[in-house]
Amino acid sequence: MSAVATVLGLLVLTGPRVDDPAVGIAAERLVRVRAEAAVEALDALRAAIQPGLDDARRAAAAVLTADAAPGAQLDAAGSTIAAADTAAMAARRAWASLNGARAAWRDDIDPLPDPIPRGELASIGDQLRVTATAADAFVDLRLRALGLPGELAEAVSALENGDPDTAAAIVESARADHALVAAWEAAPSTLPVWLGTTDAMISAVDELIAATRTGDAVAAAAAADAFAALADEAATADRALRIALGEGGSALTAAPLERLAGALGGIEDARVMAAAAAAVPRR
Repeated sequence: MSAVATVLGLLVLTGPRVDDPAVGIAAERLVRVRAEAAVEALDALRAAIQPGLDDARRAAAAVLTADAAPGAQLDAAGSTIAAADTAAMAARRAWASLNGARAAWRDDIDPLPDPIPRGELASIGDQLRVTATAADAFVDLRLRALGLPGELAEAVSALENGDPDTAAAIVESARADHALVAAWEAAPSTLPVWLGTTDAMISAVDELIAATRTGDAVAAAAAADAFAALADEAATADRALRIALGEGGSALTAAPLERLAGALGGIEDARVMAAAAAAVPRR
């Protein structure tokens, strides 16, 4: 229980009552009834939010693993969270009724703070939906970046099989993937390590293809040696890439998930306050 919930709950349970016992009993009963209704409304609000939270969490995990494009899941999560604003309005009405009953019972206490700001869930839902397109684009970038070394290995294999045209086409695809990653705005600081190593690898394979086509055995051997030497740097580059992808992927969904966690925390605190108000002694 948070400190604010504890204090506000105790305020309900303590302090002077109205002088007329009958009026006091009726006021206490009204507080209790409306507090119980507020608890029910807050529980309904949490239940309305939960499926959207589950979808958003699964989508955030998918951004990092690239098991599937997470955009549809984020869009669904956003719609669910936004739709929960109807339950939020009902909870605020129940909360206002509880504050009214408390004011009638004791006129010297402050109203309990609202469980969730008006329009917050709709705003979070919109933010999740906006994130959907960016998340799908990020997953595509992630897959292409991680697959680039494999593409270059395929190009070398095609050369070994006497097919420089196929090798050249594969290198062009790898170069396009490299350009996509290089254009990543606000990329984490580790990404340049990967960009530099993979650019050198692409150039080495390009030179190997050119030397093979002209029959320049010396140049081909030099290019092959250069490509092989870069293998020692490839492991470091791969680690740098994975760090960058982890940071970038987490940042995509962090803001709406943090806001959603804050909203749920406020709802939980409010429920604790309402439950404390519902515990007004019966007499």
